[in-house]
Amino acid sequence: MTETTITTPSWVQALDKYVASKPIEDVAADLGLKAEEIIMLVANENPNGMSSKVKEAVATAALNLNRYPDADAYHLQKAIAEKYGVPQDWVVIGSGSSELLGLAAETVLSEGTTAIYPQYSFSLYPMVARLCGAETIEIPSTGDFNADLDAMADAVDERTRLIFLTNPNNPTGTYLAEKDILAFLDKIPPTVMVLFDEAYVEFLEPALRCDSMEIVRLHPNVMVARTFSKAYGLAGARVGYGIAQPGLLSMLNRVRHPFNVNDLSQIAALAALQDQEFVEKTLEVNRKGIKFLSEAFDALGLPYMGLHANFITVKVGPHADDIVQYLLKKGIIVRRMKSYDLPEWIRVSVGTPEQNERFLEVLKEALAKFEETSA
Repeated sequence: MTETTITTPSWVQALDKYVASKPIEDVAADLGLKAEEIIMLVANENPNGMSSKVKEAVATAALNLNRYPDADAYHLQKAIAEKYGVPQDWVVIGSGSSELLGLAAETVLSEGTTAIYPQYSFSLYPMVARLCGAETIEIPSTGDFNADLDAMADAVDERTRLIFLTNPNNPTGTYLAEKDILAFLDKIPPTVMVLFDEAYVEFLEPALRCDSMEIVRLHPNVMVARTFSKAYGLAGARVGYGIAQPGLLSMLNRVRHPFNVNDLSQIAALAALQDQEFVEKTLEVNRKGIKFLSEAFDALGLPYMGLHANFITVKVGPHADDIVQYLLKKGIIVRRMKSYDLPEWIRVSVGTPEQNERFLEVLKEALAKFEETSA
């Protein structure tokens, strides 16, 4: 095979490929297990599956795939606008909220500009920014693993065009209070786009949530991005949405590809939006799982980060890699945090009660095994 002679920009050559988990069937085959024996606690997916209303809607819609999907996802766009009390032209639909992160970057970034994001945040932020030729600035987090909003505001200069913030944050599970966000936004020039990634917002306790729609109304440079992948159980459908004022969205829609969300995904998301009972069940299962796991970690003397999403990042010690491998051999997949400069930590998604209990049982085995090794 000959090497390509195609020329690519230096910033593309410098990028690392995003590494996702292997398909569950492949993992099972590697381990000599059945796919149904694998417990996926690695990607913060919904362990409850998806709404029965989604299954019914998609089964019917699958008979009509000879037509192109609605290029703007009009009906889904309209339903989201009605749910949040905003005009319909304040809503954009994306192929997962991750596409919206990329579209935001493409809309405002170029060579000679910068994007700012906090330490311990989604690895896609620097990736999409660098893909546009922009420089990235990572701001060290606070002592409690939260975004340092003062330091982020201080880092803004004439080259800054985009700021990424996640609330609640992945992988730390921390959250930002509304008063702090408002104070932060008062320091940010209107020429800088601020993207609030709220992929996990449904899991945040209602009393702690910001009035994100009011923030968008007050700040024409703000976009809120949300997803159907987590609480709604549609990670495989790839549907997200952004809410911002039309001045910003009109530019973003020029970058967005037409037909970016397929017909089945649009219909699935619309059906999911209409089944709040399923979402409430998901949140209740998650609350109980967070309580169960955090109390278990307390009993084991294991430190952990914020508890405001559908996962917990926990410090298991210097044998973290060995523990991850031990769990894997038992069919339990969790996320190692070495790439976040947290080599002694792992992130575990909240599963069903049975999955949580199995994870804890095997974790205890692993901790005992490698504690003996160290002794």
